[in-house]
Amino acid sequence: MGVVFLFVLVTSFIFRIVSLRNNLSFWNDESHTALMSRGIMEYGKPVTSYGSSMGVYQLALYYLTALFFKLFSISEFTGRLPSALAGAMLVTAGFVIGKKILNSKRALIVSFLIGFSQIQLAWSTQLRPYIWLELFTLLISYFLYQYIKSPWKLFNKNLAISVILSLTSCLFHGTGLLNLALVCLVIVYKIIKHQKFIYLLTIPIFGVVGALIVFSSMAGGWAFVRDIIFKVYLSPLHYRIFLTHNYLWLIVGAIIGFLTLFRRNRELSILLGGSIVFIFAVAIFKINPNYVRYSLPAFPLMYILFAEGVVSVVEKITKKEYLRWLLIALTLALLSLTGKFVFWPKNYYSINADVRENPIVDYKLAFNKIKDLIGDNQDIIVMDAWNDRVPWYLPGQNYIYLVKDGAGKTDSVFGEEMIGTIPEFEVERESFPSGIVIVEDWQSQTPEDMKDHIRKNLKFEFMVQDLPYNEDDHWGISVYSWGI
Repeated sequence: MGVVFLFVLVTSFIFRIVSLRNNLSFWNDESHTALMSRGIMEYGKPVTSYGSSMGVYQLALYYLTALFFKLFSISEFTGRLPSALAGAMLVTAGFVIGKKILNSKRALIVSFLIGFSQIQLAWSTQLRPYIWLELFTLLISYFLYQYIKSPWKLFNKNLAISVILSLTSCLFHGTGLLNLALVCLVIVYKIIKHQKFIYLLTIPIFGVVGALIVFSSMAGGWAFVRDIIFKVYLSPLHYRIFLTHNYLWLIVGAIIGFLTLFRRNRELSILLGGSIVFIFAVAIFKINPNYVRYSLPAFPLMYILFAEGVVSVVEKITKKEYLRWLLIALTLALLSLTGKFVFWPKNYYSINADVRENPIVDYKLAFNKIKDLIGDNQDIIVMDAWNDRVPWYLPGQNYIYLVKDGAGKTDSVFGEEMIGTIPEFEVERESFPSGIVIVEDWQSQTPEDMKDHIRKNLKFEFMVQDLPYNEDDHWGISVYSWGI
């Protein structure tokens, strides 16, 4: 069993490294993380050249990425390498935890699902924190289970580890607060289970900690805290399509696993199943219903229940061990028909494979061409539809942010001027002898009427579409100019 697991671990890690070696362009959110990490190397802390920071938002990810930049070099490969390592750690944690709470057979299935799922390969090859959040959620779930099983004591080693991991996950991304909420819910359960109701008075502490984390993140402020608490989204269509069109097999298997596990270990089944439902509910109705990445921490828990379901059904079918293994292998082979698994290393694993959410363009190629257009011209102005691409690819370049409702404003993060109307655009155009404008070919932050105005009145230079090895996922940017 151990040899098979090592094969899964090593092979799946190779799959991840193969994708990283091409140094393919960052997409928007990745370049933001890389930019703040570069700020640590340049200024000693995660700030922009304008002096602004993100507070505690992604603080741990910034420092971890900066460490790898320092040890190796500043590149896409180096920036994404920690995520690939986290993916390998997640495969390992899935096997070890699966073995401890279930058995080796189920654990091996869990490690396989984590190791070769397209969605896991994609997110463990990005400079984003979500694979880390999966790892933290899985570890926290294990230690919370140990906490539930232990004799009554409000605070013990297992709870301490869970709290530390939860707070650490908050430093990787604000959605780490979900882990803190799970810890809080388990504490409430244990208090009620042992009828120690006086200890319910400790629960508000978690609310205060959560509010302080939100207050210290990104925009911060109590208005942001208020929005987090009271804002509710009621548009689950995107998630419904994501789950029913791509992961119905996983949902059905996890439900079967929940029911079979419930018969022999109610607390574990409710912990896993309840955590999955909680994460999806918050992701859909509280965080953002248009981005499935916020539900990723639920996936390792779903894999555990799926493995439980598969093995339980197989064990009902036959008592012969070799037939059980044959049926498990057949099940995994059939899963390949879903298109959600990868069995040969690829140059790129798309985060849009399930639903198209994130504009992925070869920005590195585009900005290299823009750099050639600029040449030695010190007076040129660049206008972009995103605020952190120019600082990453063209550090020191003067630029303007084209964004709806940006009229008369200055970006608080990078300090560049913001404009959002055609008259403002024309004023700036008259102010500079030459300029370059980047227009995104999808519905973006730049007003559509301004895009049309740019297309009609400026010189078209070039278009960059898609990313190498990801040609089926079509996104494009067009570059226009004047005075060049």
